[in-house]
Amino acid sequence: MSKVVILGLALATATTTFAGGAFAGDAKAGAAASGAAKPAAQALTSLTSFPAVDTSRVDPAGKAFFEKVANEEVCPCDCPKSFGQCLQEGTKCKPAVILANWIIKNLEDGVTPDQLQESVTRELTSGFGAAVKTVDSKGFASKGAANPKYTVVEYADFECQHCRAASPVVDELVKTHSEVKLVYKHYPLPFHSMARPAAIASEAAGRQGKFWEMHDAIFATQDLLSDDLLRGHAKALGLDVARFMKDLADPELQKRVDASQAEGKGFGVEFTPFFFVNGRPYFLARSLEGFDTRFRMEDARASSTCQ
Repeated sequence: MSKVVILGLALATATTTFAGGAFAGDAKAGAAASGAAKPAAQALTSLTSFPAVDTSRVDPAGKAFFEKVANEEVCPCDCPKSFGQCLQEGTKCKPAVILANWIIKNLEDGVTPDQLQESVTRELTSGFGAAVKTVDSKGFASKGAANPKYTVVEYADFECQHCRAASPVVDELVKTHSEVKLVYKHYPLPFHSMARPAAIASEAAGRQGKFWEMHDAIFATQDLLSDDLLRGHAKALGLDVARFMKDLADPELQKRVDASQAEGKGFGVEFTPFFFVNGRPYFLARSLEGFDTRFRMEDARASSTCQ
């Protein structure tokens, strides 16, 4: 099993699973970090009380984990304070409270500290407070709001099992949130031989208005992918197969897939699926609750201060 060490944490290819699948994913060895990580906070004294939230229903192991994270990690708003310092009485840091409550609920629901550790650390150091990336979405498949409040960009690989698992979640997210837009970007991993051909096939289907139908068909038959199967999907979807086959050979579609992959690499995409919310990396659970938490943090961004 190959492993890649990122930000001092070992990420095992296709094996690491967190609450709601936040870190289950396929990793590319040698991927760049998703932006400079903020240094761990150095509190003068170790905090044991966090009056802005209620940890009374968390078991001792969970409380110890929460206390450790609160003291060692920075506030999500990128201020000089620790996470825990922004959970004190009278705090004006709403994102810290929102994230803390999400952590606490997961612990109450039986998610273990080990399962939460990397997801929470990354969200605090390289997620919500990261610099905004401007993603090139022009011409790439999207669905949802025309004028979105929240833009979710997914870098995915059609042979990645975790991308397949995340697909119904983000589809439901768009269906249940009228203010969300989903943009699909390609990130075929080099050890998946059919990922790039499948990505090109989806773009070819997109030229005939059937990107999402091909997207769904590919994921539904992920374990059987072949050139013949992709051609069969085109026929089953009612595409002009001759045109589809011609488009598969079009260098412009190949360049589109390659450009998407290069952009993701430049942004520090480390595994698939990799999500951005409003231009910043997203590391919480791939669940409606996880995305809702981040959306509420985004809502609170402009009205919060912890300086």
